[in-house]
Parts: sequence; C-alpha cells; structure tokens
Amino acid sequence: MSSRKHRGAENIENLCPVARKRSTSKNSSVVAVSATKTSIYEYTSSPSVLTFEALEEMGIGMLDSEESSSSAMSAIALAVSATSDENSNETTPCTTAARMSHQQTRMSLNSTASTLDNSTVNNTIIEVFSEDAQERLLLSQSADKLHALAQAKRTALGNTSECGSNSNSPSKRTRNPLATVTCNNQNEAQSLLPPPQLQHQQQQTTLSLLPSTSKQALMRQQKRPTPPPPPSQSLAMRMASTENFFVYRTPMMCAHISSGINYFDRLSDEILLDIFRWLPKKTLLRIASVCRRFNCCARDETLWTRLDLGLRTLRPNALEQVVRRGVPVLRLAQADIQEPAFTCGPSSIDFQSRLQYLDLSLASISLSSLHTLLAHCRQLKKLSLEHADLNDDICFEIAQNTSLETLNLSMANGLNANCVRQMMESLTKLNSLNISWTDLSADAVTALVTHTPSNIIRLNVAGCRRVLFDSHVMTLQKRCPQLLELDLSDCNSLTPAALAAIMKFNSLEYLSVSRCYLIPATNFIELKNMPSLTYLDIFGMLSEAAMEVLEKQMPKIGINKFIHSSVGRPTVGTRRTSIWGLRTRD
Repeated sequence: MSSRKHRGAENIENLCPVARKRSTSKNSSVVAVSATKTSIYEYTSSPSVLTFEALEEMGIGMLDSEESSSSAMSAIALAVSATSDENSNETTPCTTAARMSHQQTRMSLNSTASTLDNSTVNNTIIEVFSEDAQERLLLSQSADKLHALAQAKRTALGNTSECGSNSNSPSKRTRNPLATVTCNNQNEAQSLLPPPQLQHQQQQTTLSLLPSTSKQALMRQQKRPTPPPPPSQSLAMRMASTENFFVYRTPMMCAHISSGINYFDRLSDEILLDIFRWLPKKTLLRIASVCRRFNCCARDETLWTRLDLGLRTLRPNALEQVVRRGVPVLRLAQADIQEPAFTCGPSSIDFQSRLQYLDLSLASISLSSLHTLLAHCRQLKKLSLEHADLNDDICFEIAQNTSLETLNLSMANGLNANCVRQMMESLTKLNSLNISWTDLSADAVTALVTHTPSNIIRLNVAGCRRVLFDSHVMTLQKRCPQLLELDLSDCNSLTPAALAAIMKFNSLEYLSVSRCYLIPATNFIELKNMPSLTYLDIFGMLSEAAMEVLEKQMPKIGINKFIHSSVGRPTVGTRRTSIWGLRTRD
C-alpha cells in the first residue's frame, strides 16, 4: 500500500506543473512545512494542513503569471481531492473526462470525503501556528480560499455526478487529473454564460479536454473557423459598419472642395504632359474621357512614342486610332487585326502616320488593311512583313518609303519579278534585306541581284533551291562588294565556282552555305584564306570526323555557331519587348 501511495505522488509530480519553491524568512515556516510533510505522508486519510509549501511537496506547484487564476485554483482543489481516503470507492466525477496514455496509476477520489469541514481546518491551523499571530491570519485566509474551492468542488461533483452510471467500472476509474482541472474551469465558465451559449458549450466540452494550462490548446481554439453568419446577420453587420464609416477632411481640404475651383486649370499643358508621361497606356485612354483638355493632352504625340500590341486582338477601327496617335515605334507581331481596320480606303488618305519602326511579323491582317496601313506610312525606316501576304499594290506602297533601311520579307507570299524590281530600284538606302523562302522565280532572282542597292551589307536569299545559280553569285559580288553577311543556305544549284566568287568579297564576316550539296567538303578549306571571315555555317555538309579536321584547319573561324539567321529580323533570341534594339514598352 505504501508503494502505491509513493507511485501516486510521483505521478502527480509528473502531471502537474511545478514552479520554483518560495523561500520563507522565519523558522516557524520551516517547522510548519516539516510538520505538514509528516502529516501528509503519515495520515493520508484526513488532510490536516494544506499550505503552498505542502502543495509543492505533493507536486502541485504555483502556476506562472501567464496562466489563468482559475487553473491555479482548480489545481489546488485537485490536490485536496487527491489526498482522500484509500478505502473510498474512487468515484470519477465525469465519465467523459479524457485520459492520458502515459498515466499508469489510478487516482482515488471519494465524493463523500471531498466535503471539507471548515471548523476542522481552522482548528488544525490554530494548533500548529498558535505561536505567531501574523502567520495565523495568513493561514486563516488560506483556509477561506480552500473552503471556497471545496464549495466549487462540491458544485462540480454535483453537476457531473449524473454523467455516468457505473463509476466503479475499470474503464472509468483511471482518469487524468489535468482533465478534471479543465472540466472544473469549463463548469465555472458555463455558469457565467447565457442559457443558449451554455447549452452549446456543454456540447463542445467532450471535444476539448486538453489541459487549461496548455498554450497550444488555447491557440488551437482560437484558430478554429467560426461558422459564417446568416445572410440577414451579415447584411445587418455590413449596414452597421457603413453607418460607422466616415471620411475625415481637414478644414483646408474642405475649403478646396467647397470652393469649386479646378486647380488643374492653373497647371500648364507642359506640367500636365509631365504628369501624364508616368501613366500607362490604358490609363491614358481612360483619362482622355474626363474632360476636353485631358482628351487633348492625352492624345499628345510625346506620350505615344512606343507601343507594344503583340499577341493582342485589335477591334475594328482600333488600328486607325493607334496610327493617328503618331506612334513612331509599333510592334504588332502575331496580332489579330479585325476588319475593318480603317474607316477610309487607301485612295482617300486624310493624314500621314509618323511610323518609323513597324513589326508585323506573323500578324493576321487582310490585304486591304495592310495596303491602307502602308499607304499612310511614308517615313518607315525598318519594316518587317514576315509571313505576310503581298501583292503589287502593297509592294508599291513599300517602295514609296525611300528612307527604308531594313526590310524583312521572309516567308512572304505574292512576290514576283516586277515587285522585286520596283522595290530594289526605289529603296536606295536599303542596307539589310531578308527575302529568304519567298518562293522566288528565276526572273525574280535575276531582278534581285541586278537591281540590289550597292550599299547593302546584309543579305539573306536562302531557300532558292533551283533558281539561284553561280552566275547570280558572281553578279552579286560585282554589285555589292561591301557585303558583311551573306546567307545562301539551301541553294542546291551552287557549285565550287560560286565558292570561288564568294572568296572575292573583301569584307565578308559571315557566310552560310548549309545544305549546298554540290560543293565538295574539301573546297571549304580554301575559305581559310579569307582574312575577314569570322563565322561559317555548313550544317548538313560534313560528318563529325570531317568537322573536327576542318576545325583544326581553320582555328580562327567559328563553324556552325548560328542555327537561324538574324538578317533583318526585329527580334533575336528571347528579347520580345524590343524591335531592332528599340524598347516597345514604357
């Protein structure tokens, strides 16, 4: 039996939090503590003196300041009930109390012995501490607290005695004392709740039987999602919140509002333009509908220096509005331009566009809209019509831009000899031309090499499979001796004679003769005599072993470094926010 009592005391020490022991200044307190220890361990059936030191010896320490006072009082009440008689029937107050898995011993609780006699406690305290009046006063206050706790214990036992029927069953005799502390705290809190909340709290008691001293349990309870209020309540709450809402304005601000003065009228147009310059294009379109002055300022040409509408869908007449804004840099790559793009036709031109850099690569636009657009443009410097449908009228409008420097017609459809001749004769300032994979005829190739401007330095005529011959290359060498880049890929009719004509270019830096199968591999070694040649692309011509030999023969020339040609293309690599090195977004 004694070993059972010691195991019960050890379990209480492990389950209940123990704080630092408080030091007392008087010797009488030490004697009292020793006397208390003796009385507790020798007379377990009738607790005599129960002080804070005795509670610490039993394993019930004082709780920290962060924890609630109700938990401390419940722990002291638990200590009172823990020293009940051994022969009690060990009735469990609440059969629904949670049990810890590490609890091995059974806690005895006698419901009849839990009622403490106030007079017996007071007489015992007076007998032990009769020598000191001050100690007697303090201990009498402790006795009053213990009496109040006993009353709370009796109330809790009375409320929970109806929860279980067979309290002596083995599954109900072993319980967790900290769970009882939680039950006591919840019972005390339920007495303060209104009847509806009390009923709801009793339903939730069995679901949350964690120790009240656990901060983690409190945090979990706070994190529980609250059910949404009914629609009527939420509407009432919103109405109540709007009633409490107010706008605070300083007297100076109220004076400005009540005066009716438009302070924007006092700003000059230059200041307004400096303010509007920081706004996005969408905001400029919205701010133009505020007033006439804002509309006039928002349409200023200085605010529309660049615009990127790539991968966008333009509604009917939207392209005309963009062109009228005077945008010099416009990107419409892969854009879908719906019909009609202009309200007027190409024959009735009422304005001239300021477009200088236009990218229509892979754009979806009709022949009539493209003709009208180019009819408004006379200042183009760089133009890209990759994979576009062309005709004689469109080529005529292109030829009217005499200041054109770069033209990209890669994979365009509808080119003939007359179109090529007209453009080459008019575009005298052209220095970069990409006319690859356009399905040119032999006459168109002849017109190209015969009328190509002499100042051209970059040329791409790849894809002329059976229409480009050695004589065309010789004519081109005489016409354009200053070429820096030349792409003759997939021109299957070229022979070593064409390679001999290419070696006469004094400034050639890049050459591509990929898939020109009539040129022997041994002839490529002669290209090492060209002092200006830096890069050579011969994809699909040599095996890996032959490539290693050729690289050893020409160590200063980079072989097969560029898969795609960049001649005349507006965007190279992953740069999609600029065309020809110019930003298209603010």
